[in-house]
Amino acid sequence: MKNTILFMLLFLFSCSTMSPLKNVDITGLSYDGKSVFLNNEIIATLGAIELAYDGGELVREATFILSSAKYNEYAIKIIKCVQENTKLKSNNIKFEVEVELKNE
Repeated sequence: MKNTILFMLLFLFSCSTMSPLKNVDITGLSYDGKSVFLNNEIIATLGAIELAYDGGELVREATFILSSAKYNEYAIKIIKCVQENTKLKSNNIKFEVEVELKNE
């Protein structure tokens, strides 16, 4: 019984630590440091970079602005694309990506 409970706790812990972006497909997206492209067409541009002190740690926040409301559905894919293509992990500063959605 103890082994079963331990196994269930380990399973729940491993599920909770999985990245929500793990299975997001970013095929066709690219990032050049300023803009995100879908099949070579700009769909989002870097609007701002902020440095914040949040919860006892320094955090860089990059905000991307979509070029059109038709790209709202790509917000999560944009976050993953930028995260994977950005190596701003120096000085132990966390890097967060935000996408500003457009109203239709």
